[in-house]
Amino acid sequence: MSSTALAPLPRRSPVRLPAAALPARAARPARRGTAPARRAAARPPVRAAHGPAAPARLRLTRRGRLALTCTAAGVLTGVVLAVAGAAGGPAAAERAPGAGPRVVTVLPGQTLSGIAAELAPGQDWREVAADIAEANGLATQALLAGQRLLLPGER
Repeated sequence: MSSTALAPLPRRSPVRLPAAALPARAARPARRGTAPARRAAARPPVRAAHGPAAPARLRLTRRGRLALTCTAAGVLTGVVLAVAGAAGGPAAAERAPGAGPRVVTVLPGQTLSGIAAELAPGQDWREVAADIAEANGLATQALLAGQRLLLPGER
């Protein structure tokens, strides 16, 4: 075998064509993490500040409208409950003095003394419990869950 060295090929300079002769290239999508190229021609024209600018219109998304509606409904409900509580509402009519007897169903764990204390917080619970026992014909203060008691009107 003979050893012959290959001669390197001569380098050619690249041929530059005029821009008008090149075909138009499609725009490449922007790479991730890079800012888009800015061109002076793509900027909107600057407006002169001669008059008052139109106020920007508030644009709400669907979620924003839902949040605004729920907030308004919650505030309205709070106002209605506050006004109803201040006026007394239906609860005040039930506790009015001289309203007559009421019927209460005994819940598990309730006692006659506890019911008497709730019925007349400003009075001695023993007197009120005796009145309840008398109105219902109870021999003892033992109560059963689900038992219905007739509560006498307030004194």
